[in-house]
Amino acid sequence: MSKSKAKQPASSARHQPQGQQAKKLRALGERYIEETMERFPSVGSAMGRHEFDGGLEVPSEKLIRAQQQLLQKTLAEVEAIPENDLKGDDWLDRRALLAELRTETWSYERETFRRNPESWVSGALGSVHHLVVRNADDLTPVAEDIASRLAKLPDYLEGAAELVKRPVPLWSETAQSSVAGAPALFEAIRDPLLATGKIKPKRLENLLNAATAAFKQYGKRVSRVAAGKPRDFSLGRPRFEALMRERLGWDLTANEALAYGRTLVARIEEEMEAEAARLSPRKRPRDILERASADWAPARGDLLAEYMHETARVADDFRRADIVSFPVGDELLVKPVPEFFRHQFPTAAYSSPGCYDKKQMGVFWVNDLSLTRATQKERAAEIAQHFGVPATCAHEAYPGHHLQFCIANRHPSPVRRWFAHSIFYEGWTLWCEQMAVDHGVNQDPTARLNLLNDALWRAHRILVDCGLHAGELDYEAAVKHLVKHVGFTRGRAEGDVNWYTAAPTVPMSYLIGKMEVTRLKQRRVDEGGWSLKRFNDWLLSFGTIPQRWIEQSGL
Repeated sequence: MSKSKAKQPASSARHQPQGQQAKKLRALGERYIEETMERFPSVGSAMGRHEFDGGLEVPSEKLIRAQQQLLQKTLAEVEAIPENDLKGDDWLDRRALLAELRTETWSYERETFRRNPESWVSGALGSVHHLVVRNADDLTPVAEDIASRLAKLPDYLEGAAELVKRPVPLWSETAQSSVAGAPALFEAIRDPLLATGKIKPKRLENLLNAATAAFKQYGKRVSRVAAGKPRDFSLGRPRFEALMRERLGWDLTANEALAYGRTLVARIEEEMEAEAARLSPRKRPRDILERASADWAPARGDLLAEYMHETARVADDFRRADIVSFPVGDELLVKPVPEFFRHQFPTAAYSSPGCYDKKQMGVFWVNDLSLTRATQKERAAEIAQHFGVPATCAHEAYPGHHLQFCIANRHPSPVRRWFAHSIFYEGWTLWCEQMAVDHGVNQDPTARLNLLNDALWRAHRILVDCGLHAGELDYEAAVKHLVKHVGFTRGRAEGDVNWYTAAPTVPMSYLIGKMEVTRLKQRRVDEGGWSLKRFNDWLLSFGTIPQRWIEQSGL
């Protein structure tokens, strides 16, 4: 367990209303947020408004129409506020709110809610999973909320099934996989819920059986719906480029993004060869990393102890380096994934507090699957998956996701807290990994090579993301690209591409986000004379929004 004590950078003095237009904008943003959470309690709960924890919306044409009307009304009202009437942070609130309203409007216009049956399955499972994860040690405080959501799942899934039309074939397949996996979640939470003493065994059994049956019925109904075309997941060039503007802050064409991606791939490959030659002249970069991974073992005997030690050490080293301020009043727990949830998690993961949570407590989960393996060889293979712990700690904990979100979640504007653009939060974490290497926090001999190898994977994401949604790349070609150029197994490549099809611009945002940070650092620190700490604190003070908007704001 770690609690930070250093001074938190504040933006409250900077965020002063600029008159009636600013107040009007704030009221519009807060109305949109409140009505959205009332309409979709699962969203409100995820954002840290715990009065919504037991609620779950019932999907319907009426619900969708009401949200569309809210979007259209709010968008028109926000667009009617001239941007020249706003300054600084108020200008940024308007820009971010417009992006939210536009992208949500486009999603409804495209009827993604009809074409992606997997999104409803994920929403149903996520509504329960979220409560369980946040309270995994003891479900007692949320047992009744979980029971309430379990009871609502049949209506949720029945309503969702009514909405599905012309589903993308790939998304129908992934929906069926998720439906098949739902019973595993319910089986996993049965005993922990019983242990709370809050739910009688018969009632719980009825709830779980009804939820399981509801998922099975949803799967059957969706399988009978006539499918759309295989490439219906693709946005097309005009909409993809519009999405880049609203999600990434990039006013570039897809061709420009592709050219940028190719340039990054070539540059990173060259740097990898040079670094590999320095480490071992006759070995390829990938061979060096595979050997290092196979030879690695936790210095403290077990993985949890290793992660706890490294999380504290990395944080302390960054404090000593004095290159970023730490938040005040936050808390980070480093915990093992509960046995009943081991197959629901990757090797390591971070659960952030909601943007409106009063208590900013994050959880850094360690999933040690070696404990479930029978042979030494199998255990060693699982341990090797955790190679690179210092980089993971810098990425997930301090000064990565945990530090960044805890600062963003205390932004003076409640509207700003609502937004979480991946180009910022993933770009920031890759920048944290870079700083860990540059400032000697991560002293593993292969740390720089590993950093470059991960960057190469993210550079190829730019090519695949653009190719799928604004080019000629189909699903199979995208999978083969990752297998050939990144060294993924086919299964891992398929998993990545499945995600890419449903989250356009997010995969490309990781490395682009880091490059945006390094570009700003070049201007402010290397050329402008700022200290690195001043730069990092300045960047974090704006919340989780595209870096180019920060420049445009004039702040």
